[in-house]
Amino acid sequence: MRRPDRFFRRMAAREGPAALLGYFLMPAGWLYGLITSARRAWFEERGRRLDVPVLSVGNIEVGGTGKTPVTIWLARRISGMGYRVCVVARNLGERRAPSMVLPGAANSSSGYSDEAIFLAQSLVGKARVYAGRSKLETAEKAVREREPDIIIVDDGFQHHKLHRNIDLVVLDFREPFGRGGVLPSGTLRELPSSLSYADHVWINRVTPGMSAEWVQRRISDYNWKAPVQFSRIRPNGFRLAVSGDRADIPEGSRVLAFCAIGRPESFRSTLEESGLSIASLKLFPDHYAYTAKDIEELHADGLRLGAEFLVTTAKDAVKLSTLPNSQDILVLDTSLEVEGAVTELLTDVERVIRASKSMRQEAGRK
Repeated sequence: MRRPDRFFRRMAAREGPAALLGYFLMPAGWLYGLITSARRAWFEERGRRLDVPVLSVGNIEVGGTGKTPVTIWLARRISGMGYRVCVVARNLGERRAPSMVLPGAANSSSGYSDEAIFLAQSLVGKARVYAGRSKLETAEKAVREREPDIIIVDDGFQHHKLHRNIDLVVLDFREPFGRGGVLPSGTLRELPSSLSYADHVWINRVTPGMSAEWVQRRISDYNWKAPVQFSRIRPNGFRLAVSGDRADIPEGSRVLAFCAIGRPESFRSTLEESGLSIASLKLFPDHYAYTAKDIEELHADGLRLGAEFLVTTAKDAVKLSTLPNSQDILVLDTSLEVEGAVTELLTDVERVIRASKSMRQEAGRK
């Protein structure tokens, strides 16, 4: 009930009886990979071009590589350079029409998904966030209403209908090329050869104390030109999920953790790095909408396991504000420690922004 995707993950990892289905589906994965490659080649020069440049932050795997924190980091940096930024995300909630997400939106009543609300709350004063079922229509509306200098599209590498000036592909350090091959037999959305279309590559969640050089070498087999950035996730302390007040937690405190994200093991490792003792990690399906009953059960489990606190991720916390008995739930705040070819990426961003402004000015003089 908690993780309906658990069987798929076991299949992709070729674990237990599920492995047989994974091997059986491998030919379907190869076929799907060829179809996605042909589709990418067909749309390469046919995407709709906007009046402002588009930076896509995407990946080649089904969720879980940490694209959204990278999107937030980039939006803040580009805004800090003095440019107007709009972020576009696909809304997985009930609201279909493209619209701007207000930072104070509550997930239960706004019709926006947790991801859209998390982006809006994280970028207050830095960027406007727009969400809708169609990324193309949403981006067009953002351009009309806000006239930004650049659009950042969250999860846009496979969105071929929209032309991207810069394609940034985010890979997970531990599994840069997913598990089990291409869908439906594995976690990849398309063949690793699609990395040849990336302008920049970002290796995320590098394990503390380890080098990302081995991943860079593997990437060079598909794309030796793209500059590579890499980042580590650093714990930044805790706050209360509802009020947002900071909370001081003694090192070694016993906690019950829960989350509904694509890579829960990353949450576990960051909690351990922060010095907590994890009594249990309760897993929910990605983008799961928590209920009052879930919170009651989590509190009961915490008491049974002797946990002093309940703790979750910042992305999950946006879904708790309207639920009863959530006031004492803690949120682990994190930040990205970024290294590598950051200067090259930001220089590329500035280049496309200036080129776009120059073209618009020239067109206005004619």
